Amino acid sequence: METPKYLQTLWSYKWLLAFGLVVAAVAAFFAGFSITNGEVQSRAVQSYTASTTVLVTSPNDTLFQSQVPGATIEEGVSAPEPLDLASATQIYAYLVSGAEVRTEVEAAVGPLDEDTESITAIRRTTQPAGDERFPGSLKLPVLQIVGTAPTAERAEEISAAATDVFLGYVADQQEAKQIAPENRVELEVLSSGAAVASATGNPAIPIVVTGFAVFLGFVALAFVLAAIRSNRNKRNRPRRRSRAAAPTGGDTAPDSEANDIEEIQTSDDDQVLVGAGTRAD
Repeated sequence: METPKYLQTLWSYKWLLAFGLVVAAVAAFFAGFSITNGEVQSRAVQSYTASTTVLVTSPNDTLFQSQVPGATIEEGVSAPEPLDLASATQIYAYLVSGAEVRTEVEAAVGPLDEDTESITAIRRTTQPAGDERFPGSLKLPVLQIVGTAPTAERAEEISAAATDVFLGYVADQQEAKQIAPENRVELEVLSSGAAVASATGNPAIPIVVTGFAVFLGFVALAFVLAAIRSNRNKRNRPRRRSRAAAPTGGDTAPDSEANDIEEIQTSDDDQVLVGAGTRAD
């Protein structure tokens, strides 16, 4: 079985490909890692999130009551109507993510990096152990204020600062609107979770892609060099043939001698030598 032409070409440049393999390995390493102060560190962007859970409630909350007692209703006065705190919590999430809260947080903890740091908030729809990346069907008056940063300490700092700023913002709005204390929304901090590493992309992808691309470049270079060598050989081949076919100066016969050569033809009267005698046809 004959070896394919492309494999013959690659084998003829095996040392070039071996060198390309080494270069590809080095390029892939530095695509995925860096050396800082003598330590190898991954280039994958690290991201941490820290969250603070806040319960949205009111002074008239019936959470711990088994029943609501009756109340005397004055004539001409309507009964108080409790607001849907779960719906209000969804609006609070937008307020936490807004520019006003962000400005005050930056004044407290320093400017936030646009690419790696952020403040967000979500209304919980699952149980405490649930993952809000897969929302549930619950509509809870529970607000989760989330800080994101490249380090765990920074993420926790952002989350705590955003919570303090938002609680102060709500209190200021209640005072400005002169809402009676018994009618005010109350925000109760339930927990402040430690920062956790966020799910990021596969760090092996840039390593594999870089290594493969560099090695593929050397394979292409091998085929280019083979094509150049083949074209050069094709151009040199007619020259070699013309040199081999050209007679030397001493072997050149004069045209007069060439013209004097007569063609010998046989006739019916020619004699053919047979054994020791002759025989005429």
